[in-house]
Amino acid sequence: MKLDRDPAYVAGYILRFQRRPGYLFAEVTGTRSSAAITLAYWQEIAAECVRVDARKLLVVDHFRGNVVTTEEMIRCVHALRDSPLAKLRIALYEPEAENVPALQLAELEALDLGFDFRVFGNEHQAEIWLRYGS
Repeated sequence: MKLDRDPAYVAGYILRFQRRPGYLFAEVTGTRSSAAITLAYWQEIAAECVRVDARKLLVVDHFRGNVVTTEEMIRCVHALRDSPLAKLRIALYEPEAENVPALQLAELEALDLGFDFRVFGNEHQAEIWLRYGS
């Protein structure tokens, strides 16, 4: 198959899901980012949460390449306000330390909108908060 016909290449991301004890694990990878791509993969994550009846979600962001701006992330948060994600406890692990501060601004916006959402720079801490924290 030619790369330009691969659905993951066209979408701009690849999502992998795994059911883990007590939560759904989602890993997103890609090399070209945009607000539209970010919104698309969060909508796909929301659909999977509904499909498997998840109550808790850990997302690992392995995106590389251009970074979505804080303003674009905040617009995505608002676009997802009425989605099934608004009813979940969500931990987001961002391994690129320089991206965490911008994501934490989106976290504050999400909290203001009623999301139970936290951003972490450490996957183990994200899982502990997700499973046991308050």
